[in-house]
Amino acid sequence: MTEKRRLPFQNLSAQGWQNLALAAIFAFYAAQVGLEIFRNNLFISVGADYLSFWSVGHIANTQGYEDVYDLDVLKGVQEPLVPDPDDPFKVFTPVPTPFLPIFILPFQALALLRPAVSFLVWTAFNLLVLILYLRFFIRSIAPQQSSDRLLILLLLSFPIFSSLFWGQMNVFLVICVGEFLRAAMGGKAFRAGLWLGGLLLKPQILILIGPALLLQRSWKTLLGFATIAAALLAASIGLAGLDGLYNMASLWLGYAGGLPTNAPENMMNWRMLALHLGAFTTPTLGWGFAIAGMILTILAGLYLWLRRIPTSARKFVVAVFGTLAATGAATWHSHLHMLMVLIPAFIYLFIQDRLPAKALSLWVFPLPVAMFLAFVLGLMMKFELLPLIQGIGGLLMGITGLGLNLYFLVWSVGSQNKRFL
Repeated sequence: MTEKRRLPFQNLSAQGWQNLALAAIFAFYAAQVGLEIFRNNLFISVGADYLSFWSVGHIANTQGYEDVYDLDVLKGVQEPLVPDPDDPFKVFTPVPTPFLPIFILPFQALALLRPAVSFLVWTAFNLLVLILYLRFFIRSIAPQQSSDRLLILLLLSFPIFSSLFWGQMNVFLVICVGEFLRAAMGGKAFRAGLWLGGLLLKPQILILIGPALLLQRSWKTLLGFATIAAALLAASIGLAGLDGLYNMASLWLGYAGGLPTNAPENMMNWRMLALHLGAFTTPTLGWGFAIAGMILTILAGLYLWLRRIPTSARKFVVAVFGTLAATGAATWHSHLHMLMVLIPAFIYLFIQDRLPAKALSLWVFPLPVAMFLAFVLGLMMKFELLPLIQGIGGLLMGITGLGLNLYFLVWSVGSQNKRFL
């Protein structure tokens, strides 16, 4: 009598199913990168943000810092590096870099390499630094904790993938937030402020953390922040002069107004929802709903800090976690890769067994599923199996990211009102 043949994927444990899902996510990411490279979309999709960083490094090397914020100069550098920029379906618009001049220094060295090689070096460097720092951060919290599985789950999450895909600088932000938490909880308030100053790389992240520190009267932390901010500003003036900073400020105003490459319809904030709701209904209704959401989100983020919180308490990490989530939802410029700033607080709360059991699954799986669904719907609309719905991919991904931010914010507010912390 022959043995009955076992069907695949039977009797898998919960971890087994999770492993299968992680393998599918990895394959999906690899297929996306491979497809974009096969379609010759390097610096159109893959590495599009890094092309901007390489460009400003090149301009700083050859023309000086004053020109790094000039869109016409950027276009002259970037357009020849983009495949088929004259293709009618690929209207070229330069991608600007709105960083303080001091943050452009590393890219001057990287701009000495050819763009494609430079992007590979940058991606490998970011991945290595991220892995090493997350291992260090986990061991600093729980020296006996095995970090391998948690690291794999985090590395396969969409915020990290998209940051590497676009060539972003969020690894630096993760380190700044992580070291801010470690210094603050270790009673080193001034040092915590110094690390917080690193978030000036993307100053929109500070819109709620700054007021929160004022509410807490964290004067030493604010002094540390002011010290590093002054140093970064002085160094930037030394590099670019006042004219360079004026040009940067003008670019910031352009970001507020909406440059084409900002892609606000693909963000994870209330602004994104306003644009999509306005397209489906009316702009007045869309913006009215979104503004109400922004106000409630900001109030909830600041509510976390109304009572005095010792920095050594777990409630401090919860408050930082919720405030950064609120920031991602409420701030004007907030793409999905910026979810990475939540990672240090997420790791701490997860290791301390304070987050809900489903939190890690929510962090890892919904965004890739939303992206896959967006691809499927896009193909169906391309072959006219569904009517065209403009911006459906950005809406699916954006709502998922906004939902994650709001979920973590609501959980943080609820946690602060309970006594189990």
